[in-house]
Amino acid sequence: MSKMGAYGRGLGDHFRLNDAPALISKSLRKTELAVTQLKRDAPDLGMTTPIPIEDAYLVALQVREVPDHGLWLDDKQVAADPISACTTTMYDLRRNPIALVRSPFHSLHFYLPRRALNLSADEQGLRPIDELHYRPGRALADSVVTHLGLALLPAFENPDQASLLFVDYVTMALCAHVVDRYGNGPAKSVRGGLTPRQERLAKELLIANLDGEVCLSDLARDCGLSVSHFIRAFRKSTGLPPHRWLLHQRVAKAKGLLQSSSLSISEIALACGFVDQSHLSRVFVQMVGASPGVWRRTRAL
Repeated sequence: MSKMGAYGRGLGDHFRLNDAPALISKSLRKTELAVTQLKRDAPDLGMTTPIPIEDAYLVALQVREVPDHGLWLDDKQVAADPISACTTTMYDLRRNPIALVRSPFHSLHFYLPRRALNLSADEQGLRPIDELHYRPGRALADSVVTHLGLALLPAFENPDQASLLFVDYVTMALCAHVVDRYGNGPAKSVRGGLTPRQERLAKELLIANLDGEVCLSDLARDCGLSVSHFIRAFRKSTGLPPHRWLLHQRVAKAKGLLQSSSLSISEIALACGFVDQSHLSRVFVQMVGASPGVWRRTRAL
């Protein structure tokens, strides 16, 4: 963790939280993107402490409604909307944001340095980011931030099941969306898919890392592409983002082992890149509609 980064414990301290878990990605040319979970069930936190000024933004998904709060920027109070559940709030860390928090809260704060925003803008063919365009204190209905943020909640509940590839994908997608929606101009049209060689290479690398512990930046580099171009091209070629494609390969391998081997389900889970049997079972039921044990028994009949 960088000493100045407003994420993880470095952000949680300003809310007087002992636990502020963070997921961190360095796929955008090694620039840190992060998302921190802040959660408090008791009311009347009071004033947060000042966050050190840096050239970065926090984009927060408010998982829980916050009906009673106040906001100060540059030592001046600004009008702040009541915050409904699953809405987005944004904070410019150059403006010394301080909050008066009277309600319990649960939020995910995406840490986006300006360097990361500009790298994403460059990869999308957009102008550098001067400012993000939003009204301070306003709660925004942004379905993309909502869905990306909620997709990360299971990773905070079970961090050992969160693959690096998945965290990279969600944080990169969030950064690209913020640049496109709140930045300086429209995105370019989507370019073509991967070449046959690039697609073959990407799939081989993913299958060689079934546990998902491979960086998007490594995949993109080996294909000779930027990360943003690689993500778009991979999805255009395969119909799926890289982490979802890999999940399908894990389940396909698990099916093969369930049908052709005498390995236990827990052994198969580990062989297919899952953390444990429960992780395999949860994903298997979602994709196949039956548990691994039931699916194995039906194939033995």
